[in-house]
Amino acid sequence: MRIVFLGEDSFSNVVLSALIGRGHEILSVLSPQYDNQQHLRLENTCKKNEIPFLRVKNINAETTFDYLKKLNPDLIVSAHFKKLLKENIISIPKFGCINLHPSLLPFYRGMSPQHWPIINGEKKTGITVHFISIEVDKGDIILQQEIDIDENWYVSDLQKKFIDIYQTIVNDAIDIVSSRSGNYIKQEHLEGSYYGPLKSEHRQINIAGSYKDAYNLIRGVSKPYLGAELDGYVIWNASFADEALLHDEKIKALSKGVHFFGDIRIIKFHDGVLMINKYEQQLLK
Repeated sequence: MRIVFLGEDSFSNVVLSALIGRGHEILSVLSPQYDNQQHLRLENTCKKNEIPFLRVKNINAETTFDYLKKLNPDLIVSAHFKKLLKENIISIPKFGCINLHPSLLPFYRGMSPQHWPIINGEKKTGITVHFISIEVDKGDIILQQEIDIDENWYVSDLQKKFIDIYQTIVNDAIDIVSSRSGNYIKQEHLEGSYYGPLKSEHRQINIAGSYKDAYNLIRGVSKPYLGAELDGYVIWNASFADEALLHDEKIKALSKGVHFFGDIRIIKFHDGVLMINKYEQQLLK
């Protein structure tokens, strides 16, 4: 199939590489003009495979529309591409535009779907390939794959699972689309949920809350992201305190918050205790 690919980062590159490996004709790859280097893997893959690579300021600009119209792709594929497409772009390809979204739509539409299921203590999440529509993440669902979330997984563990699935799921969805044999799931009547981008305030540990909620937050925002914050510390990794520590009279007498006892580092909550395994002290601004 003749494809235009939209992507931004190393996750996008996994999908692009899978499309190339399946033998699809990649007409061009477009990436936003951000002030960072996250596009480099995509650009290098394009150079190796002699694929035109463009960084665009506005995916919906008239010049971009004209460029895509001349390419006349069968399909536009988007993966980890945060910009919204307008109707004139969506209408160009014969088979439409499809997007890879790392959640089980209709749940966790929008931004940061890799983080929120862990933060919210979900037992499962997944990956959806769906048609792109004007409304965010509400196009017809082509294909989904569920992922069970281990209670000790951090966001990086979930991302490793994503990468495994990314290598096949978009190609499988394209097979369905090209054969016109799909029994697509309509989303118009499905409420689901929507989350915006992960902000600094979302990374703050609530010391008045539950130790389990804090544990989930730490797992959900840890490396390669910015980490959970409390009392001037960035907490990268934590675990539940063992029974001996929980019954220690000194621990029982402590107030809520961060406490250090030599090599022992803990966060005390009203309903439990977390052991701090990896942390950094924040620099004063």
